[in-house]
Amino acid sequence: MSKILQNIEDKNFLKMKEFLLNSFFEYVCSDKLMNNKELSNIHKASIAHKSFDTVSIAMSYLAINNYRQGARYYQTVNLLNDAKILASSSGDLVAQKINLFCMSLVEYYEKNIDIALNLIKASLYIKTKSEYNYDEAILKYKQKIENENQKKIISSTPPSFIPNEIKDDALLALLQVGRTIAIETNIDSLLTIIAQQIQQALQADRCTVFLLDEENNELWSKVALGLEMQEIRFSANKGLAGHVAMSGETVNIKNAYESEYFNKDIDLQTGYKTRNILCMPIRNLSHQIVGVFQVLNKFNGDFSQKDEDLLIAIGSSAGIALENAHLFSKQKKLIEEQKKLFSSFINTLSVSIDARDKITSGHSKRVTLYANLICEKCKLSQDEKEIIKNASLLHDIGKIGIKDSVLQKEGKLTPEEYEHIKEHVRLTHNILSKVYITNNFKDVARIASSHHEKYDGTGYFKGLKGEQIPLGGRILAVSDVFDAITSKRHYRDKMKIKDALTIMIEGKNTHFDENIVNAFMNISAYDILKIIVNDVTCDFSQDEILLKEFNLSQLYDILNIEENSITQKQKSLIEAFDKYYHYKSEG
Repeated sequence: MSKILQNIEDKNFLKMKEFLLNSFFEYVCSDKLMNNKELSNIHKASIAHKSFDTVSIAMSYLAINNYRQGARYYQTVNLLNDAKILASSSGDLVAQKINLFCMSLVEYYEKNIDIALNLIKASLYIKTKSEYNYDEAILKYKQKIENENQKKIISSTPPSFIPNEIKDDALLALLQVGRTIAIETNIDSLLTIIAQQIQQALQADRCTVFLLDEENNELWSKVALGLEMQEIRFSANKGLAGHVAMSGETVNIKNAYESEYFNKDIDLQTGYKTRNILCMPIRNLSHQIVGVFQVLNKFNGDFSQKDEDLLIAIGSSAGIALENAHLFSKQKKLIEEQKKLFSSFINTLSVSIDARDKITSGHSKRVTLYANLICEKCKLSQDEKEIIKNASLLHDIGKIGIKDSVLQKEGKLTPEEYEHIKEHVRLTHNILSKVYITNNFKDVARIASSHHEKYDGTGYFKGLKGEQIPLGGRILAVSDVFDAITSKRHYRDKMKIKDALTIMIEGKNTHFDENIVNAFMNISAYDILKIIVNDVTCDFSQDEILLKEFNLSQLYDILNIEENSITQKQKSLIEAFDKYYHYKSEG
């Protein structure tokens, strides 16, 4: 059994994901085949794990792998398009970058070099904070394609899946446009792609695609091939494009300067010489006009009836694609607004919890920030990080049911009081279990209510043990305890950092999951201090470089060195850390 299959069997999801990310270099960029069984198993495991960014990456790889083994183009594009939707909805930039690159590979294999290069450029435009240097590998592939293009070794043979009976130039052009726009959901990119494809298909100098803004009675576009990219917006009652949008007529002008609709001033301003124009409405499925094609200056002669027929055929696909992109854009905007509203709601609840006790103010926010750093070290998906973030913010919501006399007591709690305050975890579970904001909110309830569970099973409220405790709960346990012991409380001051780190290390495999503690100890001293003093203005510029050089594990080792053996740099680190660590109490 291969290592990756063993990881699947052992449910080691992080290693599966790491395997996928490394496979980009080992397989995808090198044109090598992957094991389809491994990919399919990772795909299924990712779905079960609800890691949709990983699902997207696995689907992108499956598409490329299947294509290299003979799958048809349209099957490959459909799979890549599904992967793209998942990558976009997860918000994971790495998944989006990989998906675009895989799309570019398919177009490269199909000899669609311009499309391939555009997709590669789009993938390079996405900037990720991943430790994997994808850009370097993508740039090498981009150079490879450009070199082949310059040497003109691109085959003119039509793609193998196209039957001989339809290898007509016009039909090939139509198929090319249709399959290209089918995978794009961004309106600006779609306008550019449609214009480029029409320009090539009709062998014209320029093409502009205008969209009709009915609300403002305007035509607008961000495409003007041959001119610099800019938004063009004008009244839908003006010019040739306006006439076509209002009348629904197709206008084929052989001599632009003899047409009553042509505005000669534009040529005078730009220095461009318009000879002939083909202008046609774009319609959606309901046959409503949603925009206008305007194609200028056919290279050889005038626009023919064949050109008009081709543009009509392209228009039906383009109209649907543009309408879908518009709906997708509106839906995406609505989802973003809902996310903002949801986030605001969660933050308000979190602040309300902390407001009950001024001395613990900011606790939930700091726990959330620590948890996020651990999630990044564990390379969790965006979906997983979002769930853990919400659970972190709400992990103490059950304290609304705890008496103020206990919650704000100065001094040690009695056994009865301690049992009472422990009830906040059960209350947290009961409250959050009744909230149905999103489908995965049940995971928030499960994680938030497990932050006092211990790895050896001696925690509360369910007494869960080991991996019975949700991963997010194990992350919260480390974050919650560290913030508690490094913050001032009613009955004590913050603990010395050496003692605090000792508690974290000695708690491995008893209180805490060893892997989570190791990830936590790998966080830089600078990042930890930024959280500790997050609610006050603090200038780190003098010591930032030094603090970023050492993580908590290295700091702990230095703190345990005999004083007469410590170096000047190590001494400077300790002094700098202590300065900011106690900044709040001194400031």
